[in-house]
Amino acid sequence: MNLKQKLLALSLTAAAPAVLAQQANDMPTSPVVATADMLQSQSTETGEDTNEQLDEYGRPVRSELSPSDNNGPAASSMPTAPASVMSENVPSAKPLAVGQKVHNVEKISEKKEAPQYQTKPVEVVTSFGQTELVNVALGHPTRIVTPFMQPNVLKIDQDAIVSVKQNVIYFASDAKTPVTLHIREEGYEAQSISLTLLPQKIPPREIIVKIPRQEMADAIAFAGRNKKAEKWEKSEPYEKTLVNLMTTLAKGDVPSGYRVRDFRPSDEAPLCQQRGLRFEFSNGQVITGNDFTVYIGTAVNAAQQPIEFVETNCASREVASVSAWPEVYLLPTQKTEIFVVDKDQGPDSRLQRRRSLIGGAQ
Repeated sequence: MNLKQKLLALSLTAAAPAVLAQQANDMPTSPVVATADMLQSQSTETGEDTNEQLDEYGRPVRSELSPSDNNGPAASSMPTAPASVMSENVPSAKPLAVGQKVHNVEKISEKKEAPQYQTKPVEVVTSFGQTELVNVALGHPTRIVTPFMQPNVLKIDQDAIVSVKQNVIYFASDAKTPVTLHIREEGYEAQSISLTLLPQKIPPREIIVKIPRQEMADAIAFAGRNKKAEKWEKSEPYEKTLVNLMTTLAKGDVPSGYRVRDFRPSDEAPLCQQRGLRFEFSNGQVITGNDFTVYIGTAVNAAQQPIEFVETNCASREVASVSAWPEVYLLPTQKTEIFVVDKDQGPDSRLQRRRSLIGGAQ
């Protein structure tokens, strides 16, 4: 291509936009008209009310639904949704925490209610020779508090686990088979209690076994030796043991292995007599060990002058020690506690027997 042809091509290229622009001016324009304006212009042409308000889609806005011919709702009206749709099972509007899943978000209508199962300790009042049915946790240890100092447990089921710690029994089983426990005081086979434990799918709980006081007191009286109390009594010399016993009781504590009960009518009160003092043991306490039994009562000054309590006024063949706390010198109407320790004489069967040389009674 020579130089003249190149110049002609460039001049045509530069002139083309001007020609197209001129043609565009000669073509009719189509202005952009909103749909609302078109509907408004149509209603103006048809003679309808031009003041009617239109929505963003060009539809007339009605203040209320127009009833139909049969006095029912209009065909275009939608049914009213109940208020519960907006409150039940609706996720919370709180933003999700770090690592929180959508299905973990609490519902607005969700209420945190307390569990319906019982987890408080259960008291079982029973008697010797009587069987009690008790529900226990399946696959979890159950704590059974017994009234015995040293309980001994007999069971037959090989799958159940039983552990004894002081006066508490721990029981566990993975099977739903009922398990019966015979519980008695160590070294005493005459009386026992029976518990039939029924493993259930319930939370573990504590079971407190109680026996009526009178029945338990009679059992203690015939239970024989208290090994735990005997060990405490023999840990020190005789005189020092009596001092430790009085000191411990005066502080409000009970020595290891000793049992506490209320004074009962069948008990024999200590013979305490002193002019001007009035003694009362019927509302007192009885604390029983192995070799010693302590009777705790009160003494009140009924005279019009101070009186000193004299311990020998409670002495007898069975009495090992007598003490008063917290006062020994009592003012008029003043009261103090009296501690009388009886030494267990033991039954005649404990004495060594000899054979008579002339026959007769052995």
